[in-house]
Amino acid sequence: MLRALTPDEAEAIVAGERTGQPWSMDYPTAGDIRVAAFALAGNTAFASAAAPWGLYVIVEKSNGLFIGGIGFKSSPDERDEVEIGYGISDSQQGRGVATEAVRALCEFAHRMSVVVIAETDRENVASQRVLEKCGFRSGDLSGELIRWRSRGAES
Repeated sequence: MLRALTPDEAEAIVAGERTGQPWSMDYPTAGDIRVAAFALAGNTAFASAAAPWGLYVIVEKSNGLFIGGIGFKSSPDERDEVEIGYGISDSQQGRGVATEAVRALCEFAHRMSVVVIAETDRENVASQRVLEKCGFRSGDLSGELIRWRSRGAES
């Protein structure tokens, strides 16, 4: 399940304040901490019903624990493209959680006729498989990053 990340939750993530938090044992990851700090500095938006192009937490349905993060890095640009990023706690990897979360985010963006883009490190084969399962196509293969695109049904 995806739920908007709140500023208070981002502050707890950055501070490492685990007391009373609905977090899995290995959440937040280093990536979650970096993204939360970035958002608190005003460089990424917190998602809301009125402004959905922001950050979300991935919540395990069975127990309500935070197990990862996903989100739009900004609002769609002038080409109607939006970049996503995501990460899952190590203990939750290999269960299809990332694929399910990426699909949900992409379905939302595609309903708005927005092209979704992403980048993966060349060595991150697991993340590449997630994007492939979600209908992304790899494009620019130069350098250390692989760039991906998904246009929805016509991808």
